[in-house]
Amino acid sequence: MSRLHTQITLDEAEPGMVLAADLLDTQGQVLLPGGATLSENSITSLRKREVDTLSILGDEVAEADHAEELAEYEERLARVFRKHDEQDMATEILRQFVYNFRFGAV
Repeated sequence: MSRLHTQITLDEAEPGMVLAADLLDTQGQVLLPGGATLSENSITSLRKREVDTLSILGDEVAEADHAEELAEYEERLARVFRKHDEQDMATEILRQFVYNFRFGAV
C-alpha cells in the first residue's frame, strides 16, 4: 500500500501539517499519533525531545487511500478490543473515544 507522505526535518515542520504515522520516541512510546496536526507547541516539544525527522501527509490524499487507512484502523481497533464485552459500557466508550481521537470526529 502506498501512502502519500514526505519525510521532512523538524526545522521544515510548520503548524497545520499532519503526521502520516505515529511519531515514536527512542523507547517506542507514542509522542504524537499519526493523523495529528502539528501546532507551535507540539513542534517546540519535539525540539526539546530532539526529534530529527517527521513523516508528513502530502497535500493530496486519494479518497481510496483514506478509505483503506480507515478500514485498516478499524481492523486494528477490533483486534485491540477483541475481548471486550459489548455490554461493558465503559470499554465501549473508550473504544469510541480512541476512534474519534484518531479521526478527529466530534
